[in-house]
Amino acid sequence: MGSQPTRALRVMQDLELVIDRVLTTFAVAILVVMVALVAIAVAARYLFNSPLVYSYDLSTLLFAWTVFLGLYTAERDNTHISLDNLVQMAPAKLRRLLLIVRQVLLIAVATYAAWMGLLLIQRTGMQIPSMRISVRWLYASMPVGFGALALIYLLRLPRLIAIREN
Repeated sequence: MGSQPTRALRVMQDLELVIDRVLTTFAVAILVVMVALVAIAVAARYLFNSPLVYSYDLSTLLFAWTVFLGLYTAERDNTHISLDNLVQMAPAKLRRLLLIVRQVLLIAVATYAAWMGLLLIQRTGMQIPSMRISVRWLYASMPVGFGALALIYLLRLPRLIAIREN
């Protein structure tokens, strides 16, 4: 394979860019709403002596979404904690194989976590009393976050396979 990425790799990079923009926009919007909510809740409690009943529950829900969407962002920026000493010490041909195996394992773990999140959603029927919405909105952050993580791992796997060591 030459230095030019194949059409399929370019399509995957473009898809990753679109997903990145959507998830980043969503995460930023959630963060802005969460900060505004907390500021308004503090002002309502201490300035007007009239606390917002739902502010704690809603900020918790938004925080969970921020954390689980952050999984994708951390992978995008390559800031997840990793122990790569073994990979770095390996010969070039083995290093490539280890990176591919690592990527496949990460896909499996993220997919499993997303699946567990879906099962969690199905098992709950509780409601968040202050907002009168299902707690499923909170739990949905887990499969969405891990699903996005699995997707970015999956989209990056062909690039790892296509890499040729010199």
